[in-house]
Amino acid sequence: MTLDEMKAERERVMARRNSLVARVTVGDRTVQYDLAQANHVLADLDRRIAVLEGRKPRRHILTVAATKGL
Repeated sequence: MTLDEMKAERERVMARRNSLVARVTVGDRTVQYDLAQANHVLADLDRRIAVLEGRKPRRHILTVAATKGL
């Protein structure tokens, strides 16, 4: 897949995800849909696009401090 094809695919997935409904209520019943799969596909496309553009992948640094009940 070329860079332009990946960017076009990302736009299609983004449009599809934005048009999805996360929660549907009919009468007294509610159904909630999980959008995690669409988010996973977008993250994968972003990573592959970054590699082709020569950008380094983003790193997440989590800083945690333990408290001693102060």
